[in-house]
Amino acid sequence: MKEDLRFVIKNFIYFLLYGVVCALVLGCIYLDIKHFKYLPERGFVEHTQELLIFLSSSIFLGLAWKKNISGLWLVGGFLACMFIRELDSAFDKVFHGAWAYIAIPFACLCILKAWRAGIEQTIHSLFEFMHTQAFTRLSSGLLAVLVFSRLIGYKPMWKLAMGKHYYWNVKFIVEEGTELFGYSIIFLAAVEYAYYLLKKKDA
Repeated sequence: MKEDLRFVIKNFIYFLLYGVVCALVLGCIYLDIKHFKYLPERGFVEHTQELLIFLSSSIFLGLAWKKNISGLWLVGGFLACMFIRELDSAFDKVFHGAWAYIAIPFACLCILKAWRAGIEQTIHSLFEFMHTQAFTRLSSGLLAVLVFSRLIGYKPMWKLAMGKHYYWNVKFIVEEGTELFGYSIIFLAAVEYAYYLLKKKDA
């Protein structure tokens, strides 16, 4: 009975957190529109996206370092590369595509760290991670960022739907809002897994 109650309460809390995430997304969009009349490249939405993916990658990389969980080097490294990609507009001031010259070496470093820890240990740690709810949330967030936001932001589809009334900012709001929602879910997954490992240690 107690375990059932804990499970219900835990998932209800996550339901409330999803509501907070939605409020965050809408709040950032509202602030950008209120202050800039549109969603700028360096507005509230973009900065919040960068902050959330930076914190998420830092959590996973920190866990990989402190807990010696080699599989998390791959997870954290992938998210870190996503963060570097989010800064492409800043790197483009150096030269176009400069972000890749930072992301690729960093990805190789994380792969090397995981490989040096041993293939078996890395696979086992990924196996354990993939059997948690945090992985399910992380996957959902990544799908929102890497797949759904790109599909929902497909310009020809919007032009077909809106015709001569097409206004790019409407498309941009939906696309970037979806992306911010995904980054928020990824951050929740990172925090949840950190808590899971802490709780597992104390048990």
